[in-house]
Amino acid sequence: MYMVHLTQHEFNRQIDNGCSTVLLPIGMLEGHGDHIALGTDILIPREFVRRLEAEVGEKIMMAPEIVYGHSFALAPFRVTIDVPQNVFTEYVVNIGVQFLQQGFRHVILFNGHGGNIPSLAEVAERLAALGAYILMLNWWLDYRTTITQFAPSTDHGGENETSCVLAIDESLVEMEYAHNHKNTLSSKIKCKDIGLKIFPNAISRDTLQATATKGEQIYAALLPKIRKAIEELWTFSSN
Repeated sequence: MYMVHLTQHEFNRQIDNGCSTVLLPIGMLEGHGDHIALGTDILIPREFVRRLEAEVGEKIMMAPEIVYGHSFALAPFRVTIDVPQNVFTEYVVNIGVQFLQQGFRHVILFNGHGGNIPSLAEVAERLAALGAYILMLNWWLDYRTTITQFAPSTDHGGENETSCVLAIDESLVEMEYAHNHKNTLSSKIKCKDIGLKIFPNAISRDTLQATATKGEQIYAALLPKIRKAIEELWTFSSN
C-alpha cells in the first residue's frame, strides 16, 4: 500500500491491524551521462517498489521517496543536487524516528545511489539502537552477481542502469548519446572535483549494449531475491 494514497483513518487502521513494515525508497538527482535521465537513481527504486507493491503491498507501507542525497564524486557536474553527508544523514534518521513513533518496527531502506551508502549505514545503526529492525538494500551492489548475468558492464550510468530505465520508459533514454568509458583510477583516491576525472561524462563503463529486455530481466531476477530478504527480516525479528 502507498502511504500517500491513504487517508488518516485508513493509515490508523492499517497500523492498528498490525502493519509493522515501512519501505523508504531513497535516490538521488545527478548526472548519469548525456543519454539517460537525471532521476535514474530515483526511477529504478520506484519501479522496484511498484512491482513489490503489486506482490506484497498488503504487508508493507510504501513511504514517499527521498529524491535528494549525497554525491561527492558527481557534485562537480552542473546537474547534480548534492546534500552534505551530515545533513542527509540527520534528515533520514529523523524520518526513521518518526516512523518508529508511528508504530512501525521494520524499516526497509531501499537505496538507489552509491553516495548515500555511508549515511544510510549510520542511519540503520542509529534506528536499530532505538529498537527497530532495519533492512538496507543497495540493489545494484547486493545482487551484482545476478545483474551481470544480463548486463556485464555494471556501473554508474552503465549497461545495468541504462537497461533498467529503458525497461521503465524508453523515452527516458537517448541511446544516440550513449558511449563507453572505462574508469582506470583507483577508488582509494579522493580529491576536489575527482568526479570530473573518474566520470568525464558522468558515466562509468559501457552503455552501448543496454536494452529494455535486459532491464526487464534484471527486475524479474531481482524481485524474488528482494522478497526473500524482506521475509528474512520478518523471520529474524520474530525469533
